[in-house]
Amino acid sequence: MQVFRAYFKVVRASAGTIALYMFIFLQTAILVSVLNPSGGAGSFEETRTPIAVINRDGGAPLAQGLADYLADTFRLVPFPDDPEKLQDALFWRNVEYIATIPEGFSQAFMAGEEGVAIQKAVVPDSTSSHYVDLRIDKFLNTARLHRDFGAPGVNAPDAQAHLVAAVRKDLSASTPVTVTAGAASDGTVPGYSHYYSFMSYALLAMAMLGISSTMMAFNKAEVRLRNLCTPVSVRRMSLALAAGHGVLAVACWAVLVLFSLVFHGKALLASGRLWLYLVNSLTFAVVATAIGFAVGSFVKSGSAQAGAVNVIALGMSFLSGVFVPQSIMSQSVLAVARFLPAYWYIRAHDAIGALVGGASSGATSVASGAASNALGSIAPYLLIQLGFAAAIFSVTLLISKERQLSRV
Repeated sequence: MQVFRAYFKVVRASAGTIALYMFIFLQTAILVSVLNPSGGAGSFEETRTPIAVINRDGGAPLAQGLADYLADTFRLVPFPDDPEKLQDALFWRNVEYIATIPEGFSQAFMAGEEGVAIQKAVVPDSTSSHYVDLRIDKFLNTARLHRDFGAPGVNAPDAQAHLVAAVRKDLSASTPVTVTAGAASDGTVPGYSHYYSFMSYALLAMAMLGISSTMMAFNKAEVRLRNLCTPVSVRRMSLALAAGHGVLAVACWAVLVLFSLVFHGKALLASGRLWLYLVNSLTFAVVATAIGFAVGSFVKSGSAQAGAVNVIALGMSFLSGVFVPQSIMSQSVLAVARFLPAYWYIRAHDAIGALVGGASSGATSVASGAASNALGSIAPYLLIQLGFAAAIFSVTLLISKERQLSRV
């Protein structure tokens, strides 16, 4: 009991830093999962790049048709044909693209002359300019096909008007876009899903910091030698430290779960997924305990501890899909991430989010079968996380034992 009390005296000395990690996490949770609860796009809207069109070809139907098409496709910003004002517009990013239709363009195009082109000025390194180029080329290429194969003679009085009408008809077709996010989703990601995704980072950082701090304190040479002189056996002391590690990890987990209920209690309970998130996060707490035990066994100073906590927690979170969804990460990164326990936590988290409905506690007829099926869908990921924890504990104990024997 004395060892157990001493353990939490050391933890209190690190409470400020642990609380700092929790405060940073809670700020992120509020910004991402509370102020932006949808977390995803439920609809698609085409980007409208701001452009300016300078038509120097007068009232020629082809030139006017191209200008009207660009106005319908992009956000047309009116500007006079003044080079200084147009340069200022590009400099201040009022427009990203200026298309200039030169004088005589329509007549030269209808005559099939080579080298007929739209002049342009764009913002340096603008990616949206390529999209405007594609739209202009699309209009002119379609017009060229109608000019050569489908339109009345190029010398007919209304040839350009017929050409523009045919081109606009062809380009009026649109493709409907439907945004989906899985079979059981309405295209939005609930706030509590973001919370439990980011929770792995906070849980890992807090557990690592608290556990490694106490182990560094107990592993100091003078403290360790003094403890060997006490009537408390090494076995009892190790069991007390292990119990302290477990209590600390569970306490960090419980605090984070409590805040999830504060932020998302009603929606989280109604989803029927709370117990699955609890099982998954508690399993990861075991992993965080193992990693904290490993860090505490090898670091010797506060600066090394801070570096290890930040590198491991942030690095693992970025690589494993905590901050960036795994669905948009490259296969090479995911291949490396498979060797990290947080990757399997996120796999389980995503599997929970993809469940249809969930085992709702409000429906008494639900089933034990539904609950077991839901747990069965994430059980492999939970077992892999526990396997990582067991491996980390075993390797750390083995190396620590070898170091102790080498000192004898």
